[in-house]
Amino acid sequence: MKTFSRCVIAAIALLALDVLAGSVETTRPERVGMSEQQLERLHSRLQQMVDDEASAGFQILVSRHGRVVMHRNYGVTDIESRTPVTDDTLYRIYSMTKPVVAVAMMVLYEEGKYSLQDPVAKYIPEFEGAKVFAGVDDAGEMILEDALRPPTIHDLLQHTAGLSYGIFSDTPVDKLYRESAIFDTDRPLKELIAELASMPLLFQPGTEYHYSLGVDVQGYLIEVLSGMDAETFVRKRVLEPLGMDETSAWVAPEKASLLTRVHTHDEAGQLVVYEDDPESKFQTSHALRKPIAFSGGAQLIATGDDYWRFAQMLLNGGELDGVRILSPTTVELMTSNRFPESIAGRRFAPGQGHGFNLVVVTDNTLIPYPISNGEFSHGGLATTFFWADPELDLVVVLLNQYLPWSNPPYIDLIHRMVRAAVIAE
Repeated sequence: MKTFSRCVIAAIALLALDVLAGSVETTRPERVGMSEQQLERLHSRLQQMVDDEASAGFQILVSRHGRVVMHRNYGVTDIESRTPVTDDTLYRIYSMTKPVVAVAMMVLYEEGKYSLQDPVAKYIPEFEGAKVFAGVDDAGEMILEDALRPPTIHDLLQHTAGLSYGIFSDTPVDKLYRESAIFDTDRPLKELIAELASMPLLFQPGTEYHYSLGVDVQGYLIEVLSGMDAETFVRKRVLEPLGMDETSAWVAPEKASLLTRVHTHDEAGQLVVYEDDPESKFQTSHALRKPIAFSGGAQLIATGDDYWRFAQMLLNGGELDGVRILSPTTVELMTSNRFPESIAGRRFAPGQGHGFNLVVVTDNTLIPYPISNGEFSHGGLATTFFWADPELDLVVVLLNQYLPWSNPPYIDLIHRMVRAAVIAE
């Protein structure tokens, strides 16, 4: 009887180790072949970054084999109010919205709504006959030429359609984008995309990679193909089935206090609230008042728990907790490098290619920290990122709120220290 009692007590103790205060189950790292001691070293290093005021606060989740082994909150959401970061803290994930939109696009793909090689103009006629920027004449006017082929949906999903963003380069085309302030006005998405389509393409479709508003065009395609507004479709077909209940394109007034503020360093090197950046103000305003149509490029707000569920679904081949969003074949399609040899490496980091709204590692020997070929990832403007490693069966999510974008040091550090924690299959 004593032996039986000891076994019961031990079993209860083990179960208790699988639960952390908060909304996500956790397990001891050793159960999934990871070192608890090494993850504690990572924890200490991240805590030091907050103590040194490199950041006001952030959250990290690490999982292996589908089990979360590290779920930590650091610092505060607002250095003025000193509100602690908690599991419920909401973050503007900016461009980490893009992979979510890619999944929504692939849901429609599996339903047979379009072919990847379909011209965008088949569904958005305003793109018919698009002209391409070919330089400037002696008077400084743009020289335009015909497109050698129309931009396709495949191009949109890879940023090879000839579109730009207007903020990461300074060509005459980008100046047009900035002057129009396309996505900073309260107009229907249809009107915004029509205006975008009226502008010249930056380069011949399919010849270059250029990070762009192509995902915002995907948002409108979702509306055309589904008959729903993009926000509703993403919510009903991706977020709700995955249990991502705290992820949305806007924050209800009763949850506004959970939205962390964006921070930066001033000229004196002091950590301060970032108030002057128009993009930051747009997202804050959008989060609280919902004045601008959801287009899909950068507007979702999420918790760490929610985004982990999304990333884990992709790593699982399209399924989580018995709910299937996509087939394994479709997930493989979207998480594989899709760049043709003719543009591999052009305007993109060495060793990395692109899937559908995702960065994919193609040659880990060209990347100066330990990483697996086939890892797929994406980041967000306010220093957020996630990656999923099929080789080691790892998922990492880091949500921060710091501008300007400062992902590289975090990506390097966390890759080094998390991978050092992997000690067994």
